[in-house]
Amino acid sequence: MSLILGSGNTKPQYPYDMWYGVEGDFTSKDSNLKRVGNMDMHRTLPIQSKLKRFVENADGSVKYYLHQNDSRRKDSGANAIIDSTDGNVMLEIPSYYVKVEIQGTKWIYAISEYPLPGFVKMERKAISPWYGTVDLDTNTAISGCFLLWNGDEIARDENGFVKLSPNAARYRGGSGNGDSGRDGTASSMLGMARTSINKANVHPLCKNGTHIGAYRPYNQIAWLQRIEYASLHSQATFNATLTADGFHQGGLGSGCAVNGTEWNTWGGYKPFVPNGVTAILGNNTGKVLYTIKGWTGGDKVVQVTSYRGLEAPFEYLWLLADDILVWNKEDTIVAYLCEDPTKFTSHSDSAATAPDGYSPIANLPMRSGYINTNSFSSKGYSFPDDTTGAGLTTGFCDYFWTTYNNATPGRGWFGALLAAVAITGASAGFGSLTTKSRSSFANAYIGFRLCRF
Repeated sequence: MSLILGSGNTKPQYPYDMWYGVEGDFTSKDSNLKRVGNMDMHRTLPIQSKLKRFVENADGSVKYYLHQNDSRRKDSGANAIIDSTDGNVMLEIPSYYVKVEIQGTKWIYAISEYPLPGFVKMERKAISPWYGTVDLDTNTAISGCFLLWNGDEIARDENGFVKLSPNAARYRGGSGNGDSGRDGTASSMLGMARTSINKANVHPLCKNGTHIGAYRPYNQIAWLQRIEYASLHSQATFNATLTADGFHQGGLGSGCAVNGTEWNTWGGYKPFVPNGVTAILGNNTGKVLYTIKGWTGGDKVVQVTSYRGLEAPFEYLWLLADDILVWNKEDTIVAYLCEDPTKFTSHSDSAATAPDGYSPIANLPMRSGYINTNSFSSKGYSFPDDTTGAGLTTGFCDYFWTTYNNATPGRGWFGALLAAVAITGASAGFGSLTTKSRSSFANAYIGFRLCRF
């Protein structure tokens, strides 16, 4: 099988061999993928290596990039200000080109830095590297880290509680001012992500061109990770050692996995990892150990993953995605995509038509289950397509949830939540998607990432 860039025994010549990607088979449940295209690019990963954390100006332009190996410093080496007072901290996804080709049962997902024939441009995007919170003084959604440090360790007081910047209360996470009574306790929401807020209530907080349309950047990063590791199993054991051929192997491992009953006892399912604990990794992939104080049965240590600057990519908090709505019709489930942030809406649960700006992009499975195959849109985005016969380590390895077969609420409009929560275990991953909740739903374990594009 070959792309239209070349066929037969003729080797495509520069620049037509300047692409790389992965090949899979719709009939195979093997989560391992075949590397295709330019093998040197699979080693150098030119597109993945351009994911960078930065501090933005109010208009979204780059004020300065953060250091490759330490987000507490500018790329120049000088100290950076990452508590949002110098601008939101964001993760840049570069522009690049994508081609999805399907021949028979096989598919190729290819990427390139160049506008090769048949490739579609993915425009530059920015998404917050960690979950967002809210400036309670100005009612503005922001992205920042408020931790203080002792070398490369998070600074802690005599009780073992984390030390935070003096302005941390202004950006309190969880329920915001409603959680002020937790300040100074083990379950303090200072420095944490803002949760317990639905999409409609986040909308007016997004200012100066920001929004929470996270599906597209998140899906792009998911495919960059799958190509890098040549695997659909994002929770495969993390292994920082390259193969003998110079390729990445394994996966990212588990996320911030915890026991649900213990989490509820500790803080009612509220965030338990302060934003920015992976600042010491910079734009590199890795894991940081974080100790949660006052956990049921004693202090608990969790592993916080960062994939090329995206902190806690899955298995921590559910992630709101304002650019996707799901319509459970009588005989099908359809995902609708909106690419205009000014038209993002939660929509009426029982509306008989799609909202302005939202167009159908994929049919979704009509039953919950582990995702066996994905469908691909013409723009390179993917969606669960079949939930038959896959499992923890087979197919796409992640889980899809729907209420379609439930009596209540089985029909109407629903929101989309990504990434999966810390108690979902092996069901979590880059491909996890639940459409069980209405757009108006809010919970202590649902957060948002600030986006701009």
